[in-house]
Amino acid sequence: MSEFALLAGLVSVILLAAAQLALALHLHNTATAHVIEGARHGARADSSPALGAARARQLLEQSLPGAGGVTVTAGRSSVAGVEVVQVSASLALPVFGPFGPADRMTVTGQAYAEDQ
Repeated sequence: MSEFALLAGLVSVILLAAAQLALALHLHNTATAHVIEGARHGARADSSPALGAARARQLLEQSLPGAGGVTVTAGRSSVAGVEVVQVSASLALPVFGPFGPADRMTVTGQAYAEDQ
């Protein structure tokens, strides 16, 4: 009986940590896909980086629950002599229990600017 009580607590902590990691990875992958899509949208010849940021923000708000605190920025930069549109999003990681990071996560997507 005492072994069960000791192991049940340990197994519960391990399961919560694994669930937190899975949630953080899902959030990271989803946010990365959306900022890349925003960068592609902003890099089109008939668009602008601001429209790409708006597209990324719209996608993030639609697919991530509680994504109200998302900060999306966009701009042009040069990577190896090539003009790219860069869209970045900063969002808080949802945490359950006392485990997990308290910081914000920042993801960035880039796309080749078509108007050069």
